[in-house]
Amino acid sequence: MGRKIIQASNICALCQGKYPSSALYTCGRCGLRYCGNCVLFGDGGVICLRCAVKRVTPRTRESKYMKLGQFLARRAGGLSEITLSFHQIEEIIGERLPESARTRKTWWSNIRGRMPSEAWLTVGWAVKEVDLKGKMVRFIRETEPKKEAKRKTTEEAGPEFKALAFKARATEITLRKKRPSKTKLAMLQARLKNIERQRRGRP
Repeated sequence: MGRKIIQASNICALCQGKYPSSALYTCGRCGLRYCGNCVLFGDGGVICLRCAVKRVTPRTRESKYMKLGQFLARRAGGLSEITLSFHQIEEIIGERLPESARTRKTWWSNIRGRMPSEAWLTVGWAVKEVDLKGKMVRFIRETEPKKEAKRKTTEEAGPEFKALAFKARATEITLRKKRPSKTKLAMLQARLKNIERQRRGRP
């Protein structure tokens, strides 16, 4: 449970400037109040500079499990499957596996969006079998025939499916166009740094 932040009603949560309460805006993400200089206005409402930067540049710390993905991609060679012990995996990632990986098979599930499984799924591998007692994991390479079958099914799909796929693709392109440019992002980050620098310099 996160610690609740108590904010004075007339102080900007970012620059710490004092303003009339009516002149402050509430950020739609963090819920704190900011002056007009420390917020952005858009279709999604009001968002503070700190949350805006986090939104467009989420912290993408490299997962330790990516080392496992790199191992599978580079060192497994032309193998279609490979079995690794928990100890071998720990040597590859450079850290001890979490306790849940040792006690729950679900930790090894091939689910997109999870940091561990993304490591092997991204490079075309999947977990086939987990032996918790023997502390072993069997990985298999996803075969080309499955990809070809999927492509063939798409080509043979009816006009409704094709229209739906085209609409989804158009939406994806539109969302990409809405992403802020590198210049705008750099300006936003610089502005946030200046405000925080000024804030630290206050007595």
